Amino acid sequence: MSAAGTQADDRVEKALREAGWRVCTPDEQDLTPNPVAVRTEHPDDPSLGVYLLYVERDLSGLVVAGADTSDPYDLIIEADRLAAPLAEQHAKRIWQGRPLAFRYGTNGHVWRFRNALDAERLDGTPAPGAPTGGARSRYVFAPARPATVARWKREAVRDPEAPSLRARMRRLPAILLDPKRQLYDAQRRSIEGLERSFAADRPRALIQMATGAGKTYTVVQASHRLLKHAGAHRVLFLVDRNNLGKQAFLEYRDFVPADSKKPLHEEFPLKHLAGAQSGLADSDKIVITTIQRLWCKLSGQTPPEPGSEDEEMYEASGAAGLDNGPPEVRYSAELPPDYFDFIVIDECHRSIYGRWRPVLEYFDAHIVGLTATPIGPTFAFFNNNLVSQYTFEEAVADEVNVDYDVYRISTRITREGSTIPAVKEEVAPDGTIKQVNTVLAHVDRMTRAEHWRQQEEDDEYTPSELNARVESPSQIRTIIETFRDKLFTEIFPPDTDPDTGEVLHQRTRVPKTLIFAATNRHADSIVTEVLQAWDEGDAFCMKINSETPRPDKAISDFRNKPETRIAVTVDMIATGTDIPALECLVFMRDVRTWSYFEQMKGRGARTIKPEDLKKVTEDALCKDRFVIVDTVGVTEHSMVDARPLVRDEQPETRSLERLLKACAEGRALSPDDAATLAGRLSRLGHRLDDEQLARIEGSAGGRKLTELVTDLVLAADPDRLAGERVRSVVPNGTESSPASAAEGESADGAGDAVLADALRPFVEREALRVALLEAARARRWIKIDHLSEDGGVIAEGVTDVMRAERTIQDWRTYMEDQRERFTDLRIAFEERRPLSEVRERIDEVLSLVGPPQERWTQQKLWKAYVDLGIARQGRRRNAGLPELLSLLRCELKLDEEFRPYRDTVELRFQEWLARQETAGVTYTEEQQAWLRRIVRVVATSATVSVEALDQHALCRDAGGWSAFREAFADGGRTPDELIDELDRELGA
Repeated sequence: MSAAGTQADDRVEKALREAGWRVCTPDEQDLTPNPVAVRTEHPDDPSLGVYLLYVERDLSGLVVAGADTSDPYDLIIEADRLAAPLAEQHAKRIWQGRPLAFRYGTNGHVWRFRNALDAERLDGTPAPGAPTGGARSRYVFAPARPATVARWKREAVRDPEAPSLRARMRRLPAILLDPKRQLYDAQRRSIEGLERSFAADRPRALIQMATGAGKTYTVVQASHRLLKHAGAHRVLFLVDRNNLGKQAFLEYRDFVPADSKKPLHEEFPLKHLAGAQSGLADSDKIVITTIQRLWCKLSGQTPPEPGSEDEEMYEASGAAGLDNGPPEVRYSAELPPDYFDFIVIDECHRSIYGRWRPVLEYFDAHIVGLTATPIGPTFAFFNNNLVSQYTFEEAVADEVNVDYDVYRISTRITREGSTIPAVKEEVAPDGTIKQVNTVLAHVDRMTRAEHWRQQEEDDEYTPSELNARVESPSQIRTIIETFRDKLFTEIFPPDTDPDTGEVLHQRTRVPKTLIFAATNRHADSIVTEVLQAWDEGDAFCMKINSETPRPDKAISDFRNKPETRIAVTVDMIATGTDIPALECLVFMRDVRTWSYFEQMKGRGARTIKPEDLKKVTEDALCKDRFVIVDTVGVTEHSMVDARPLVRDEQPETRSLERLLKACAEGRALSPDDAATLAGRLSRLGHRLDDEQLARIEGSAGGRKLTELVTDLVLAADPDRLAGERVRSVVPNGTESSPASAAEGESADGAGDAVLADALRPFVEREALRVALLEAARARRWIKIDHLSEDGGVIAEGVTDVMRAERTIQDWRTYMEDQRERFTDLRIAFEERRPLSEVRERIDEVLSLVGPPQERWTQQKLWKAYVDLGIARQGRRRNAGLPELLSLLRCELKLDEEFRPYRDTVELRFQEWLARQETAGVTYTEEQQAWLRRIVRVVATSATVSVEALDQHALCRDAGGWSAFREAFADGGRTPDELIDELDRELGA
């Protein structure tokens, strides 16, 4: 065997031993029940190794091992080929007298596994509903433990018709779901979609449900079904913040299945893995933890204790002790890859699957994602397998969420910025006017140290620089005071009798309000202004951020204590945290990311029982809406559908300082590190003045900062690195033989050389590092403009008509941008093509609408047309396909003016009847009654079919298809032909 083959065997045997197998030769095998992997010769190919897996004395599986360059997929096919011959050869020891069920193919680096029982009954016959071509193989991190194989065998014997987990999941949909109606329809559809996905052997599934619509409760129900009815061994519920884990723990703990009188956790033990010393027991069936603590378990690191000052920063930063690269994952005996059957990722729109992807893919588990706001990377990770979708609009229509109103507060400085003069005029006691140099406070964002500096020249700042470079106390004060003054007159106005104008109910208690600030410094200033505006005690308003002592307690106090009315945060309560009594969200920071805005908006969408609301807000009658107070135009501008990786409240200087320190110490930086350094420097460069840039250029030997950044970007480009490696291995462009180890090192060295050249200025020039850090630290200072007085307040509620105008304007712009596709749709309408084709065209144009235009759902579009008076006499909510067809026909100018779809169907019917009369066809009263029923079916469904006559209540009550067929049995056309003609003439 070659050296490469020997090394592969060493790695294979190491992996087997780590998993608990004793590796031996046939001569060393004994008759004890201890699990062994017996190393044997391949019957045909000496370059391949074969390991026979014995569990409880039974030959149960095999491993086919090849050299480093072998394809694991080819090796698993070879394992399949050998399974039956080896079973015949070892007939006395074979488990259940069948071909070996558990098969692995590996080159020592990558393992591929196939469980033949996924597609077969225990006796080897094909199972119903199994994948075509047999069980599918999959990549695994390492071989399963012998104890796991023993469990698989016991489960197979117990249920020979469905002997594996994947086989059992194929029959889950037949099991009664939600017999006591504990679920909303959307939750039920989510579970059904999830189980259909699992039954089709799609191991990653994404559930999109509006914030507050019960995602966690849905997956609790699903977990119970998987554990009880599919025989899953263990479920992991994964979060990225401990407070979200606590919420999930309570949801699981309090759940009582419909078919049981005791809580779920008494049947399937529940574990919240939170403490630094917290451990797992084999009896734990539902485990809740953060991705950071899970990695610590895999890596042997000790995380901070729950509730400690370090914990929130540890989790909020997302680093959890990592350097800049992804986490290294090694085999863990405590948490082997087969430990979990299912992993649920809460709030999976965040980058929990980005940097932490190796941790997730370490486990041989099905992965379920939960989010209200999926973005591009989310869909990519879950292979575009969206099993269920439930929008905010649908949740509001179902009264699962409450709707919201928008109230805008705009000030002159918010709209225009301001200018800080270098010299100001002051009136002396004797009445004379003198010119005085301006001196302004500069505050360190980190330490809050305050320094006073003279203003050398006029400083004009823009609205985008507010709270980034300059803070205006007057602007903050004006917004807060306007909010206070308008709170009980316009934002939460009194309820009045529409006839007499008498005030029926007047609120005086500030609703639970969450204010989103731009930075920690900004949040501090807002808290100060709130306490001054209301003249209440310190408990009235609090800042809740990562630096808040005991932030979980602060959130609990805000949620439950009546005296705490307002909380100010940057990011901490922006996603995931449930505070149902929230009635008002004030945006004093801008957000350009659609998914993040939707998450923030979702904090107010939770429903709450009136009696529970009164416990914290005694003068509130009920929560039937919440209000977004928009002070920065966040509800007005377009948004993108990806969230930036660097958050506003996380200081950039820390990461930059760490990277430059690594350069100073001569530590190697990875391509990811170089990309991060390039990003930090690029963002820094945009905010530096000419003097700072000149200083950096001088310390870099005359090279511009943009040139340094470009070199780093090119060095971190994977395509460029791959090209350098290819050119290094094949310098003349000739075809080469498989690269030797030395050639591989040379190729890697070529890429490393490119990276080293790009990093050399930062490694060799201390003056450059110092200049960069000084420039970055200078950004820590924010200038306090105490001179500019704000005013010009515009405060108004955003009406339905205003929203409708913007929605329809944007929609028409979109139609113009997609003119060709809408032309195809128009032709489909004009040629009266089948509804299926028309719907295909509609789906095509709507599928191009990305998440930032989420308001362009079918329901939102229809409501806008009703609110603007275009769709006359229409229902504002619960629009269906007929409503969409009518507004599309209007916009495509197929109708001279808007016409309700039912009127279009009625007009077509009258034209069809006229043609029938001209042809001499008449209808009896019974037949005419049936024709009128069909008109109503088409008006509500846009189509009619034989099946519809039995499904639609109007026709079903009259006897359905059989009665229709009898009524038209003697006509010139068969009843089937008549239905087809009516569908063609009246529909779409």
